Amino acid sequence: NKVSIFSLTDHNIINTSVYKEYYKSCDLAIDPLLLVGVELDIWVEGLQYSKKYHTLLIFNYASIRDVNYISNSLEKKYTQKNHNYEDRCLTIGELVEIFPEEDFFFIPHVGNTNSIVDCYRGSIEDAQKMLLLMQSAFEKVPEKAIQKYNEGFDKVLEKNFKNRHDYAYIEFSDNHNIEMYPCAHKGEDDKLHSFYYVKGNKSFETLRLAFIDPRSRIKSSNEYNSIQSTYNFLESINVLDDGFLYSNEICFSSHLNVIIGGRSSGKSLMMSLLASKIDSIDKDKGKYEKVDYDKVLIKTINDADFKTITAIPKDDIVYLRQGDIVRYFEQNKLSDLAKESDKSEEYGSSLQIFKQKKEELETKVENLVASYNDFLEVSSKKYVVHSYEIDHILSENYIFRCDMQSIKTRYDNSENINESSNLLSRLSQDVSSMMYSDFLGLNDVEYEISNKFFNLIESKQDLIKEERLNNEMQYNLWNSISEIIKRKNENLDLASRQKDESLGKLKELKSDVYKRFQLASRLHEASRTLEHFDVTTEESIYLDDEVSLNLEVGHLTEKNIKNLIAYGINSFKDDDSLFENLLDVATGIKNIKNYSESSPTNLRKKISKMLESIYQALDNPLDYLDYGNGETSKNNSPGFNSEKYLEILLKKPKSKIIFIDQPEDNLGNQFISENLVQLIREIKFEKQIILVTHNPSIVVYGDAENIIISENICNRINYSQVSLERPGAQQKICNILDGGEYVFDMRAQKYNISKLLRG
Repeated sequence: NKVSIFSLTDHNIINTSVYKEYYKSCDLAIDPLLLVGVELDIWVEGLQYSKKYHTLLIFNYASIRDVNYISNSLEKKYTQKNHNYEDRCLTIGELVEIFPEEDFFFIPHVGNTNSIVDCYRGSIEDAQKMLLLMQSAFEKVPEKAIQKYNEGFDKVLEKNFKNRHDYAYIEFSDNHNIEMYPCAHKGEDDKLHSFYYVKGNKSFETLRLAFIDPRSRIKSSNEYNSIQSTYNFLESINVLDDGFLYSNEICFSSHLNVIIGGRSSGKSLMMSLLASKIDSIDKDKGKYEKVDYDKVLIKTINDADFKTITAIPKDDIVYLRQGDIVRYFEQNKLSDLAKESDKSEEYGSSLQIFKQKKEELETKVENLVASYNDFLEVSSKKYVVHSYEIDHILSENYIFRCDMQSIKTRYDNSENINESSNLLSRLSQDVSSMMYSDFLGLNDVEYEISNKFFNLIESKQDLIKEERLNNEMQYNLWNSISEIIKRKNENLDLASRQKDESLGKLKELKSDVYKRFQLASRLHEASRTLEHFDVTTEESIYLDDEVSLNLEVGHLTEKNIKNLIAYGINSFKDDDSLFENLLDVATGIKNIKNYSESSPTNLRKKISKMLESIYQALDNPLDYLDYGNGETSKNNSPGFNSEKYLEILLKKPKSKIIFIDQPEDNLGNQFISENLVQLIREIKFEKQIILVTHNPSIVVYGDAENIIISENICNRINYSQVSLERPGAQQKICNILDGGEYVFDMRAQKYNISKLLRG
């Protein structure tokens, strides 16, 4: 039944012969560990309803000598009390007296018959304090009662120790006929027990850690089955001796793996080795020249044997080198983040949009300068009409006049005729090619339809010829009329000819004025377009379902283009439009700052200088992360952003394997202890996590399933692995990690013991 640790807990007696038989025959290298245990009746004195309850005692003993000692100690006490087997019962005081120094777990019944709850009805708080002070788990607690019991324990604890839900509830097999195991009771109904799984190796320390940290280390059958890994995770790496690395095979847990060691011990090298062996990770990440990477092999759960390279989809992996996260924010390297997220192409496309925006702005500036140049040429021109010319125009003399230009504009069809003629020519050629194409192979019906369309084109071409002839005849008529009028006017008297000449000058004047207004209109449109050009641009690249990497120049909205150009013109009026101010510059009322003349070239230079900040922003748009919860990386410290983004990476739904080299770098201790460790605990049964760390909280409070120790031995790197519950491992971890001993002590002290004792 895959049992690794068990105890035979007979009622008020230890069956020493069974223990001795097992210890003589077992091989602890392969057989389960049998811990000495007993189920006792404990009497509660001094209460209104004095009763006894059942509790298990599981000792840190596993030998014939030990079982004799425990059994003899109990029997001696029962003899002193003159108890028959049926009357055997002890108090807590007597239990402490019998075993003052022995290491054992006190595991009372809490939700069944002979429950400690029934015995302490009058003083539940006393029982709560006693259980919290002892190394206890609580046996046979109905699921519906657990929340109620948690609330009861919280009442006797200070605020910082409440709501941890770290009280161990567990259901032991309690089988009364071992030959029928794992059936419940004596096996008569073949009902199986509800099994609980405890994480760890075959040791008493495994149980201790389980009772200290039940949320990580104790799972019901349903919980255990739900955490079985269905994804492809790293199983092991085989390092062959290459003169720099010692030979070693390191196995990985599918949950939390931590790599620890001193300075230059090869911690980050292990991450490099792993990266070099996974096809979807950049192979140049932190390569070490001394290492022969060909002598390193890898194996995933899906691989039949070790391989030089294994395949894991990129979307399944998060891989971060030391300092990567904080570097994104401290050095504004979010482009690197886009690359790490396989979004380089999208990032480049977004930058191209900003480049196009800049080119569009530059084009509008050039249009403005060109319009200014054209207007400047006519802006200084003087318009003079002499009085005698006015007299000639207003005289009663007559001349022959006809606005032939208006007539031609209205009736001349040359443009339409030429366009239609070209269209028909192209159609004729294309239809002819289609009709005689061997590849198309028209059938008789299709050929007939095409032929009719070809004939239609020819008929329309005849119509165009006719229209062209009519248009030419009209044109010739208009020219003839114009020539006749000209000759007639030349034969008039001097006064009439002077009127004709003055009217010609008036026409020229009107044309010049029209041109000036036309150029002013062009300048007005160019000015308006530039003045209202919207530089705000934002592009979003979604890194996952929640987080997007945004690029923007929206922070320039306060830098209005008109206001920027205004700083380059003396006496610029804010109430006037850009066009009105440029009119004043062109006419000499205002001038360009720091220039002796207001030429188009100087205007271009000044505008380019004034818009330099916008050009630079479009060349280097602001990038930031939108965390999807109303928060962004803008205006937040690199430390805050590092913490926030690390949370996002760890929670990323698609990722199945997470590699991070020293995630605690540049992070606050409060974030590590209150957020990071808790987050790691939440996700480690859903993803494989491999961390390089020097922080004991991550190792101990994170309850790492696998600890890889990296050592530099005479300039050669050696890797070994331990678990938290393995004998001697805790001290070794403390020697490597600063503050490790303190963290181990604090973890063991789950509750505020001093407060309980004072109470």
